[in-house]
Amino acid sequence: MEQTLIVRGRYIGRVFIADDPLPDEEGTAELIITPTLRRPHGSIADAFGRAAVLRSGDDILAQLRADRDEWDDD
Repeated sequence: MEQTLIVRGRYIGRVFIADDPLPDEEGTAELIITPTLRRPHGSIADAFGRAAVLRSGDDILAQLRADRDEWDDD
């Protein structure tokens, strides 16, 4: 019995990258590409969510130092 196999993956930089191991079967194949919207490159904060205002590392370090200076070390 012949069964159609579906190999899911991504097509990036003119290369197909399969999500799972490729099957041992051989036969004719079609590559159907469903375009996705490209997201502009952003900061690492994009991986964790969106902040109302993105701050630089220097700004964050200055705030941490100011907070530490306010601690009562008695």
